[in-house]
Amino acid sequence: MRVVFLFILLAGSVFAAGCGGSPSISSSSTPTGTPGNASNVVAISVNGGPEVNLPGGSTNHNAAFATATVCVPGDSSKCVTIDGLLVDTGATGLRVFDSTLASLNLPAVNASNGSPAYNCLSYEDGSFLWGPVKQADVTLGGETASKLPIQVISSTSSGVPSGCTNGSTQNEYTAVELGAKGILGVGFEPTDCFLGGTSLCDPSSGLNSPPSPAYYTCSSGTCSPAFIAKANQITNPVVLFPKDNNGVILELPSASSPAATLNGSLIFGIGTESNNQLPSSATVFTLACDAFTTIFNGQTFGFTDPTNCVGPSSAVDSGSNAIYFPNVTKIPQCPSSTSAGDLSGLYCPTATQNLSATIKGQDGKSKSISFSVANAQELYTGAPSDAVLPSVAGANPAGSGFIWGLPFFYGKNVYSSIDGQSVPTGAPPAPWWAF
Repeated sequence: MRVVFLFILLAGSVFAAGCGGSPSISSSSTPTGTPGNASNVVAISVNGGPEVNLPGGSTNHNAAFATATVCVPGDSSKCVTIDGLLVDTGATGLRVFDSTLASLNLPAVNASNGSPAYNCLSYEDGSFLWGPVKQADVTLGGETASKLPIQVISSTSSGVPSGCTNGSTQNEYTAVELGAKGILGVGFEPTDCFLGGTSLCDPSSGLNSPPSPAYYTCSSGTCSPAFIAKANQITNPVVLFPKDNNGVILELPSASSPAATLNGSLIFGIGTESNNQLPSSATVFTLACDAFTTIFNGQTFGFTDPTNCVGPSSAVDSGSNAIYFPNVTKIPQCPSSTSAGDLSGLYCPTATQNLSATIKGQDGKSKSISFSVANAQELYTGAPSDAVLPSVAGANPAGSGFIWGLPFFYGKNVYSSIDGQSVPTGAPPAPWWAF
């Protein structure tokens, strides 16, 4: 069981220009896109994930999955269709296991020194993903991102540099370890190596040496950090769509109690089609370093120095399977030994806690949010096959931030605009998010 999918690699973006059409704000209240009737819509499902039916696997709670088709660039006869991809608005780019793509022999993408590039993605819990950067044509619904740089996750731990592992042995190189067949990162950034207005992995960044862990090149079994051009970095597939390329909308129905599954939609573009208009009733939250502020229990979880991205900030992240925050209200935590595994990172109150917090953007716009925290052990063990657990929350370390994971998305249309892309008339410059 994986408790959190929160990424801590360089939160990434590079400026990417050009959107189809002229977006605008609509007075309609909700998008109308549904899978099957629009090319910019992909079905998503909170269904327990692909590991449920694998040896050693279990239900991946509060995780939304989608399907993509990956092809050899320029050759639609050589393709594979991959389901079970984790939809992650807190990450950037497509990451798929090498065993899934073995038949395609995708072309390699080179770092700035001319050698094939490898990518390391580190998670907050100490786990990581490692593998080469390849190029593919990727289709989601009726939209195709051509010549998209993706990470092909290596199926072995051999050769992973210590700068990537940081001493950890948690290589998430199987579907059971990852809880998915790959990751579909459709977050706020066009590429995965951007911070504070600079593409840190690009040789033009001004850094004396490449950041680590990020990109590497390898020779004779030794891998070293490397710079890589912005165009070759792992890229959010949405920005390479010919149109509908300025953001996404994640739609999921309400869920007030545990359920086996929950089906929704991932819609591409904001204000570019009749089915993706930004309603005038939505509150738009501006960002600094892809983060904002949450005020909870009298404490503020927002940057103390937003210019330099310093402080315990807040994030909205469909790839995290609970709402995570420091235990400022002294909620009892779950035991480490249960029939569902180690749940010590989650909250186990004796009775459901009905709480509230205020979300505030960098421009000061705010909105109050109510949420519930139930006993995670009772939820996980009472109906272990239920993938939808709307009242699960967990503990972030003291001094860290507030993470609004997938339970926050239930019953909402959550809009995420992509840094550097054009936005609907009347909206602030991207990146921002809204609901």
